[in-house]
Amino acid sequence: MSCQVILLVEDEVLIRMLLAEVLRDKGYQVIEAASGDEGLAILLSGQHVTMIITDVRMPGQIDGMALATRAKQAWPQRPVVVMSSHLPAADAAIADKFIAKPFVPAMLMKTIENLIGPPCQTPPPHNQTAS
Repeated sequence: MSCQVILLVEDEVLIRMLLAEVLRDKGYQVIEAASGDEGLAILLSGQHVTMIITDVRMPGQIDGMALATRAKQAWPQRPVVVMSSHLPAADAAIADKFIAKPFVPAMLMKTIENLIGPPCQTPPPHNQTAS
């Protein structure tokens, strides 16, 4: 059984950390990238990636829309989710789904499950220490 691996491309460190934690808590494997350039390098490296979630405005030569476009041209079956607080949804037509920021993590999880299904593993139990 192959595991669901999500490439999360977001330059805002706190947002990326929060989203990655939510995804990992649900059982997804996450590869993090801080720019479109880094995200493209990961895709071109041949690493297994089930879907891409990308912000739009990021530093570097490749923004999120350019990353989404290149990813869909090279791998049309791989789902791409674009998230932005600045871009109208119509401008993200290349993506399989557009999510306007801010959003609640439950909305993102529903989108992911609709596009790629559940993770391959059950989430690890939270460590609870006795007081």
